Amino acid sequence: MLVAKFTKLHVIAALLLAAVPALAHHSTAAFDNEKVVRIEGTVKQFRWTNPHASIKVEGDASEGPDGLWTVEMTAPNSLLLQGWKRTSIKDGDKVVIFVNPLKNAVTLNDGSQGGLYVGIVLADGSTLGQTDGKGAGSAN
Repeated sequence: MLVAKFTKLHVIAALLLAAVPALAHHSTAAFDNEKVVRIEGTVKQFRWTNPHASIKVEGDASEGPDGLWTVEMTAPNSLLLQGWKRTSIKDGDKVVIFVNPLKNAVTLNDGSQGGLYVGIVLADGSTLGQTDGKGAGSAN
């Protein structure tokens, strides 16, 4: 009986410890949710994948460096609830995207800057997310 309780405690502890990295992975702590950067440019890549969709945009930034930006988004299922579709944007589309930049601006491995999705003005003028230059990204 004591062994069974001891084993159950070990299993529960192991499950709790395994959950910690998953929570850390989905944190937005690396992004400055007090700052919103406006990037006007061209979509270079749109990935509709789990656990996070992402967009690469080449363009001019209101703050920070111009050039390539990698924008992390939330999961596609959450984006669907916000009005997104797999076909909302495609490579070559001209967009204006709003992002929370990384707190510690670093150049990513592909030469891009990193940001967290806040909102976007699509090529047809329609909008998704927050496009007023305010707000925190991903969970909106």
